[in-house]
Amino acid sequence: MWDLSEKTFYQLLDRLHSDPTLAGEEYENLRTRLIFFLERKGCRISAELADETINRMARKIEEGYEIAHLGKFSYGVARLVLLEHWQDPKREWEQLDERPSPPESNREFNECRLECMKKCLEALSPEEQNLIVKNCTLNKQGREKLAEALGLTINAFRLRVFRIRVKLHQCRDKCLEDS
Repeated sequence: MWDLSEKTFYQLLDRLHSDPTLAGEEYENLRTRLIFFLERKGCRISAELADETINRMARKIEEGYEIAHLGKFSYGVARLVLLEHWQDPKREWEQLDERPSPPESNREFNECRLECMKKCLEALSPEEQNLIVKNCTLNKQGREKLAEALGLTINAFRLRVFRIRVKLHQCRDKCLEDS
């Protein structure tokens, strides 16, 4: 496995943005998008694979590989990293240790999960609750109109919804652990 050197990391940051502060923000945005992408594909170790994806992208940059669209390229690399992960025969055994043991019955687990989600939704601000509900119920054009009404671009709107969903999932997972 290849490790990311400091020099290579700074080359990647420079590719993301010429301003070091904005480059750091772009790096975090890229990592967050990759984690979200991998989670939606059913990956249980999405943060780990997102880091591996970024390492491979940085290596390509270091090797002089010309990347026209870094965002599109990152998703392609993430797909390959995920495919390798799925094909790894050790994967199933490693993930068994990570999975929490479910309660005695699926029905009990689902009820517990639903209660936790309700508590977490109630913990959100009314604005966040409204945004999550509307995001789930509106079609694409409706979400675009809502984003415009909020004074946001569609990407900024999606990022805001993503951050709320991450907060919800973290809250739900903590609640389930405590139950």
